[in-house]
Amino acid sequence: MAQRKRLNLGARAWRAAMAGLAFVVSLGLASGAWAAQRVALVVGVSKYDKVPSLNNPGKDARLVQATLQKLGFTVKVLTDPSRAALIEGLGEFEESAKGSEAAVLYYAGHGAMVDGVNYLLPRDAIITNKSSLTGTAVESARLGQSMMGAKAVRLIILDACRNNPTATRSLGGNSRGLTRETGPTSVAVVTLMAAGPGQVAQDGAAGAANSPFAIALTQGLTRPGITVGELPSYVQAEVERMTEGEQTPDLQGIWPNVHWSFDPNGPPKRVAAAGADPVKIKWEKDQVFWTSIKDSDDPADFKAYMDAQDRGEISGAFRKLASNRIRALEKLPAGSFQVASRSAQPGQDLVVSARDAFGRGDYAAASRDWSAAASAGNGAAMYNLGVMSLSGKGATKDITAAARWFRASAGAGHSGGMVNWGLCLLNGFGTAKDEASGFRFIQDAANRGSANAMGLLAEAFYRGRGVAADPRQGASWLQRAVDAGDGPSIAQLADAYDRGDGVARDGHRAFSLYQRAATAGDTEAMVHLGYAYEDGEAVPKDEIQAATWYQRAAEAGNSEGMSSLAVMFESGAGLPQDEQRAAEYYRAAADLGDARGYLGLGSLTARGAGVRANPAEAVRLFQQAANKGSALALRNLGLMYETGQGVRADRAKAVDFYRKALAAGDTGARDELQRLGVR
Repeated sequence: MAQRKRLNLGARAWRAAMAGLAFVVSLGLASGAWAAQRVALVVGVSKYDKVPSLNNPGKDARLVQATLQKLGFTVKVLTDPSRAALIEGLGEFEESAKGSEAAVLYYAGHGAMVDGVNYLLPRDAIITNKSSLTGTAVESARLGQSMMGAKAVRLIILDACRNNPTATRSLGGNSRGLTRETGPTSVAVVTLMAAGPGQVAQDGAAGAANSPFAIALTQGLTRPGITVGELPSYVQAEVERMTEGEQTPDLQGIWPNVHWSFDPNGPPKRVAAAGADPVKIKWEKDQVFWTSIKDSDDPADFKAYMDAQDRGEISGAFRKLASNRIRALEKLPAGSFQVASRSAQPGQDLVVSARDAFGRGDYAAASRDWSAAASAGNGAAMYNLGVMSLSGKGATKDITAAARWFRASAGAGHSGGMVNWGLCLLNGFGTAKDEASGFRFIQDAANRGSANAMGLLAEAFYRGRGVAADPRQGASWLQRAVDAGDGPSIAQLADAYDRGDGVARDGHRAFSLYQRAATAGDTEAMVHLGYAYEDGEAVPKDEIQAATWYQRAAEAGNSEGMSSLAVMFESGAGLPQDEQRAAEYYRAAADLGDARGYLGLGSLTARGAGVRANPAEAVRLFQQAANKGSALALRNLGLMYETGQGVRADRAKAVDFYRKALAAGDTGARDELQRLGVR
């Protein structure tokens, strides 16, 4: 897999303990038009004339219908339609979608993929052979065409390919699942599939109320204030949890506005102060809440996190990681370190009340109860008081005080305290630096079963911090951390396979791990997936899927995802060229200090493409990019000084910038120097 920007195995050591606040990029249409027109077409096909019937599509369609109606959608329902009725219904839906704010189309039933084309099977479909199937089914591309008139949201939900009736037949060499959409509407229309390419969606057991996907979808749609950008991650996490990893929903397409909310009332009013951005507040609370529990040994902490998302108080970016940790902790045998430490801690009732208060954003109450529990000797309470001192949430920001709390927590046997006290010693934060002692504390926590400590122990072996460098040991501990449910270690193990560091280089294994990390919310892994789909080395080239992952990373605050998507919009590679949207994403990335954000916005500003031309501002942006290490920005500064754009023409300065650009690795600067007759 081609390297664009490698994950830094040392990057999380302290960042893990002081996770910052996520930046939320807000682009596109205004997000406050809650009362605008919403239309939906819901199709459920359970009974077939010549194809095996299904248990739940009809029931699922009714559930989705009721859910969308509660959200203010005008819903048309087609139950067990013939091909003619389905085509007629799509035509009517196309007319109703024109000029609407949001259009949603849900299909539940059988689907099949033939020669790279997805087909949806109406009641009278015939699957005797390829010709009969393609002649009696409906191409899924027709769905996208029917909703192009909607403005803010164009969403297709394919809950299809359930127990695929063509699985035992030879139809174009394909036997399982659907493929991603590739038609002309596949960028402008977002498609959420119940299962990934090649997977078969579970229909639900006989007698079950609904399929796992329909349950997760409708639960997600009704979360207070949930946005279109947040919905796919929620649904993916829940379906994987309910199917024990056998089914992973898939997303493709670009949202015109990732912050459009399904909730007719908008984001919950209780989370927003006057003039505040409620979306950003949800992300901020999400980061702070996750930081407070990520090293916990108590499943109740992670359940509380998921409950907070269900109440609409946080975005739930780490929901899948929370689910994984619950599963890993609940499998621990009685008498293990974690189980014993939970049951033996005094003041546990105060810890629970403090955790709930912290989740609500009531930091004063959390501090009061954790302080009382810490006085009783509770290690978890000491740990969380340390997090408060570290983050400044509920306490004065004081790294020395944080270190004291982490040391006390470690002494009380809390694995999170051991980890963070070890990090303090490794880095000299709030105490004297002592790498050997720091390593021993982290090793002790890892040996006792702390998943986070296992990942940090791997990092210590990779970097030679407190122990002799040993990449093979590092890779081994990363694998153990992944098996124990540590989220950050998934992407780090992927990076190890991508580089061949401590393990044999394996691009396909790296891609699989990046995919797993990305669906769990790791934004750098999302960017890696985008690069993989753009490069087409580990997987077939798919620029639309690349853009999909870049946008998901961007909406989660990743500046590299923002600038990567901006490049695609600027160049028109894989997306319709849109220099205005490119400028918006470049600007968002630049606001986070991203070199490519400065460079791209500077280039558009110099040319007046997507933004008003302003050569002087372009020079400033190029200088910012150069300060961040961009060699191309140095060459661009040379061009600006040579031509006198935005600055007074100065040949000597131009030559100096060209030389600096060449020294920094920009070979194009050599041509500029040769053109000027300068060595």
